[in-house]
Amino acid sequence: MDHPVLTVVIPVYNDAAALRAAVPASVEVLEGLGLPFELILCEDASTDGSRETAAAFAASDDRIRVNHSDVRRGKGGALSDALAASHGDIFCFYDVDLSTDLANLPTLLEKIQAGADIVVGSRFLAQSTVLRSGDREATSVGFNRLVRMLLGSSIRDHQCGFKAFRRERLVKLMPYVQARGWTWDTEVLALAQRCGLTIEEIPITWTQGEKTNVRTRDIFSMGWSVLQLAWRIRIAGRYPKDI
Repeated sequence: MDHPVLTVVIPVYNDAAALRAAVPASVEVLEGLGLPFELILCEDASTDGSRETAAAFAASDDRIRVNHSDVRRGKGGALSDALAASHGDIFCFYDVDLSTDLANLPTLLEKIQAGADIVVGSRFLAQSTVLRSGDREATSVGFNRLVRMLLGSSIRDHQCGFKAFRRERLVKLMPYVQARGWTWDTEVLALAQRCGLTIEEIPITWTQGEKTNVRTRDIFSMGWSVLQLAWRIRIAGRYPKDI
């Protein structure tokens, strides 16, 4: 396999059925990009056969690798581990249920290649097409407003699982990232803004999947995490100064 320019990560936790659809669809799209790539299936202590499904894909294609943990890491922990194991100059991830249409992937990567440090798929841009339930909408709107208020963030959508990074920039942020769960994205984006990195949001087509690991009650624990994050970054000044 050629040295990958692009690393794509799919976090997996008890997602065997979705994984069986996501991998072939991903490979088809990635081959069409014309960039050497690696696809990391970051499988996280699953009990539904996801590990075996991921291993079978990896055995059939040397561009696919499995990053497995016997202990539940959470989304942030899985992505941090995947980053440490990655080789591509561009680090990208998206959800295994393909809630974001992969037709948006070329634009995500083109923005990085044009000079952006981070590119974020956003469900809150006027040009985006979004289908989801009212409770998910309310939870997401509330969380993003809280982040913008407490952290001074200009990002509209912190939690959408469709992002790309210039790997060298992301690696420099990681010593300051403490989140291991769903607030990983928010912490990375808050640190990146504090450091003056270039962040762009792009419109996407997004459809809520049948399964979601983010529940309405999670906004309370996530809100507490945002308060702690605001203290660390805005008050204590814990962010890289030489990025």
